[in-house]
Amino acid sequence: MSGEAVMEHVACEFLAWVWYESERTGGRFEWDAPLGVVDIWVDERLAFRDASDDRPRAVLTGENPSQTLEARAALAGGKLLRELQLGIRREEREYSVTLKGALLDFGGVKLPPGDAEEDGLLYDRMFFYEELHLILRTLLEQFAQTRTSDEWSPTTRDAITAWIAGGD
Repeated sequence: MSGEAVMEHVACEFLAWVWYESERTGGRFEWDAPLGVVDIWVDERLAFRDASDDRPRAVLTGENPSQTLEARAALAGGKLLRELQLGIRREEREYSVTLKGALLDFGGVKLPPGDAEEDGLLYDRMFFYEELHLILRTLLEQFAQTRTSDEWSPTTRDAITAWIAGGD
């Protein structure tokens, strides 16, 4: 398996795991300081592809696409989750970001509104990007710890399989 194929596989697993965890926890992630409690949910876009395709073939958009039968059917049918739009809330700040592809590129980033003053706005935007990066990095670290633990096989993998099939 080439390095790019490995990255694609891990990225698809990560996106599916984020979706699963957001539903399992009711979207509430509790981390140590400095983050604390962060709410994360699947927002308005999911894109799936077959393992042999380079480009997404099934794109679901709109309100709560993750709750549709088509989304679960795509996963159950072996399609890989290639893009996932996340909504993120920390304290009163709300973000939106789409994670795409093998390298989890950021797309469609929406930051909270900042200070109306020009100087304040620049510093606010810098803070918001840093906070979003910290949240996503912490989420990826949690996935990596889970994925490399003994718990992943079979406990977590079986739970995700049951979730895809519509169980608990």
